[in-house]
Amino acid sequence: MSIDDRIRAATAATATTVRQVRPLELPDELPARGRRSRHARPARDPRRWLTWGAPIAAAALVTAVALALVLLRQAPAPPPGPVAPTSAPPGPSAIPRYYVTLVSGSRGWGTKAVVGDDQTGRTVAVLNSTPGQNFDGVTGAADDRTFVVTSYTNRPQLTTWYLLRIAPGTAHPAQLTRLPIKPLVARVSGLALSPDGRELAIMWGTVIDRQGDGMASLAVYSMSSGAVLHTWITRGGYYNAYGGEPNTEALAWVDGDRSLDFRWTFPPTTQSRAVMIRAIDVTARGGDLLADSRVVMQVQNTVTTDKTKTRHSGPCTNEVTAGDGTVVCGTQSVTDVAFEEVCSTVPPSFVTYSGTTGKQLNVLYQWHGQCLYASAYPLWTDSAGRHVIAYLFLSEKGIKTSLTSKVGLIANGRFTSLPQLANARGADFAPGGIAF
Repeated sequence: MSIDDRIRAATAATATTVRQVRPLELPDELPARGRRSRHARPARDPRRWLTWGAPIAAAALVTAVALALVLLRQAPAPPPGPVAPTSAPPGPSAIPRYYVTLVSGSRGWGTKAVVGDDQTGRTVAVLNSTPGQNFDGVTGAADDRTFVVTSYTNRPQLTTWYLLRIAPGTAHPAQLTRLPIKPLVARVSGLALSPDGRELAIMWGTVIDRQGDGMASLAVYSMSSGAVLHTWITRGGYYNAYGGEPNTEALAWVDGDRSLDFRWTFPPTTQSRAVMIRAIDVTARGGDLLADSRVVMQVQNTVTTDKTKTRHSGPCTNEVTAGDGTVVCGTQSVTDVAFEEVCSTVPPSFVTYSGTTGKQLNVLYQWHGQCLYASAYPLWTDSAGRHVIAYLFLSEKGIKTSLTSKVGLIANGRFTSLPQLANARGADFAPGGIAF
């Protein structure tokens, strides 16, 4: 079995087990700085101070000045002090408050859509699928209130579209309605609602011959009318004809909603594939997905990272793209040898790349520990790729449980754990399974 086959097998195994998380919880907001407690001690009468406090204060002031002069003459020059941090630690205001995730039910995975509050950890609403529905993917707008949920059935093979609007704190906190977009005879591999909530972009693939070649398609739809606004197609290999998850292709709106970024894996015949992030201008004419798009960045899908040639890294196995085009990649750590420790050599990391030059910018965070396998998932990022909600899927060495997971907010080089989300069960962390 080749290195790449092992990585694909590990990724497939991960996708079947990463649907295990509950609503994320952050600490309640702190009171405003300087706000006085309602139980504060009442102030003293100022007139009492004037009668006896002034002479004492004058004497104390003279003594303090004299003492300070003596100390200054004898003391050495002070060393330079530490530089104050330029920004405060991230808090609840750094991320969207509400999110939607797909949660397993008694009839199989994807049968519930759960709306959660990430500040309180509470469930806002639960939407159960009806007969004939199977909630499969979700994507959100920038207003933190508008989402699109897809339903996919195998027989017949069909994807349908629903608008989910949430109104926490009201009598109807979540309302699901059918969108006018025509059902698609395929399962989508890319799903992205524009930040303004007006347009929906989707990618999908269809097989066109027995050799496994397929036709990859990208389309933009109007949310209000359901009309197709633009379509691009190209003939591609197996890896872009099929999507493992509803947003495997990491479809994302960038550059003020004027462009779409998407993942492209090539070539399909070599052992070590390269991963591209491409961008296409949705305002320009054209209809060829590859000819009309440009390469944003490119990395090898598999990199051997040690002298034994047994430990390998996927530099950009999972990714999300910020509004300014910055690509946030999550790495994968894998080994050819059973029960061989890998993470001390290949630590799972979250890394940013420039959407302009394609060059690496920063390592936002690295997890250090011992593990047999690891995959880093960026779930959400802000408009500049500085704050990231992250999921670490680990098989830790020496841990009795076969798999562990960690969810947290990455900012300023720190990983702030979100224990409620990390300890939950049934949620879907695969691409397109959770939206903030």
